[in-house]
Amino acid sequence: MVLENEKCCVEIKADYAYYACTLESTDNHYDVILNPFDYKRNEKVKTLSIHVDLFEKEFHLALLGPFYIYDDNCAVLEDETLSVLQGSVITQIGITDGTIIRHIWLNCFDDDFCAMYFAIYRINNGYVLLAETEITMVDLDFNKKWSFSGKGIFASFSGKHFLEISNNSICLYDFEKNYYEIDFNGNLLR
Repeated sequence: MVLENEKCCVEIKADYAYYACTLESTDNHYDVILNPFDYKRNEKVKTLSIHVDLFEKEFHLALLGPFYIYDDNCAVLEDETLSVLQGSVITQIGITDGTIIRHIWLNCFDDDFCAMYFAIYRINNGYVLLAETEITMVDLDFNKKWSFSGKGIFASFSGKHFLEISNNSICLYDFEKNYYEIDFNGNLLR
């Protein structure tokens, strides 16, 4: 995925060749290695390769995270902050120096369910987080405002986009072709 603003251009993709077992290696192509989960040698991880072009200089970050994370729609770039979603965690990175600003655990908004989110979108006064069976709205400090679940997994096998965000609502399809339209307060419109 590629994100761009007036300060930089950021490209994020999975690096399947870089694992925690190579952490001690001095022969790597990353300028900064971020390991906020403190993974040890031979643990099952996925590395997100983050290339930052500040238009005057460039650098390359490795962000280690859970193995079951996605590199599509996994981040939001705002000013000098890159917020990267890694399952149930958001890591905010300062793009000018590659340092971690904060590390936010999202899991277990409810005591009985921990969603593994795979996409993040910036809207009005917060963010929309998408999991297989749930969509969650959080405020700018990543506090839960509401969540919504449909009848099944939010997906489309027909090639149609299963998620669309407009100025006033979020439209979703589940794999059974059920359609949902939700306003930004979490109310089902149809």
